[in-house]
Parts: sequence; structure tokens; C-alpha cells
Amino acid sequence: MLDKKTRLIARAAATTRVPTPARLVETDQRQKREYRIVAVSLYKPESDWIDYLTQMLQRVGIPKANRSLVVREAILRLQEELKEKSPEEVRNDFIERQARRNLSSSSAL
Repeated sequence: MLDKKTRLIARAAATTRVPTPARLVETDQRQKREYRIVAVSLYKPESDWIDYLTQMLQRVGIPKANRSLVVREAILRLQEELKEKSPEEVRNDFIERQARRNLSSSSAL
């Protein structure tokens, strides 16, 4: 018959779990992320506007509104607007919008 100490050590060894950190598990076994974190540079007025819009949405009843929600919605709207356009039409659209922004900012001076 084993003494109490030996039995406790054997039981502890038998019931010890081996940690399996997710980063060490094979990629196929890991749950794939459905999102990516992307850093984007914005000018202060753009960033301030996104923050303002986020706060406005929270005040009018969307408590979980955040910057990501606002930016994702903007991307979805841009996708809808450009989905039927050819690459050349998309290029022209961006060039025209940039030119209009440049004109409006220079006329404000």
C-alpha cells in the first residue's frame, strides 16, 4: 500500500492539464479571424468628424456605436457606389473628387 504523499503526487500528476496556447496550435485547428486590425492615417478634421458622428449615434440610441462602425459603414457605401464601375471609372472618380477637394480648399483661402 502506498503512503498518502505518494498517492497525492500520483493523483496530481494524472489530473494535471497541459496548457495548449492558441498560438501554438496548428493553423487548421485554430478558429480563423473574420476581421483584421488595420491602421489608417487620418487628418485631424477627418478624425474629429468620425468621433463626432460616433458620439451623435450614441446619443440617438446606438450605444455600441464606435469609430469602427462609422468607418465600416463608409466603406460599405463606397463599395455600393463603385461596384458597377470599371477600374478606369473608379480611377477617374477618385481623380475628380480629389480635384474638387483641392479646388474647394484653395478657394477657401
